Amino acid sequence: MNATLARILVGAVLVLGLAWGCASNEPKRGPRRPPPPRVTPTQILPSVSFFEDTNGNGFLDSSRVTVYVFSDQYPDASIIVPATLAVRLTTRDGRLIREWVFDERATESLIRRGPVGLGYVFVLSMLDNAGTDVIDDTRGELVVTYSPVGGQPLNSVSNTVRIGRSGRP
Repeated sequence: MNATLARILVGAVLVLGLAWGCASNEPKRGPRRPPPPRVTPTQILPSVSFFEDTNGNGFLDSSRVTVYVFSDQYPDASIIVPATLAVRLTTRDGRLIREWVFDERATESLIRRGPVGLGYVFVLSMLDNAGTDVIDDTRGELVVTYSPVGGQPLNSVSNTVRIGRSGRP
């Protein structure tokens, strides 16, 4: 066997060996099983961004929120069922600052695909419906309530958010 042929043969064996090793270490991925037909939501997980000053008046007014819904019956990914969403922003002592409510149709329009599956993505603005962002409070508690049609409402844990004048601790 000549040297060139031997090198080609050794190179081919190495390439095949590397390809085989890489392929065998990769987990098998297939399609996720679909959720059961009447899956019951058991937990919600909101992700709330920092409030921003979108109108430049020195007060924080808008935040992007993503809400994922999960079920103990279907641990493979987040789920979507017909529902309504409500978000309450209160002071630490419970006084209501602002509330946003999405009916079933509006909630359905918020569905987007995210890293863990489908979720609800929306922007909360203190300026909605002639609201104001000019407030003295610097911290708020944000709670999301997910109410599946015909099911029990689920409340998120409270998320502390910074509101009020921007630049103030």
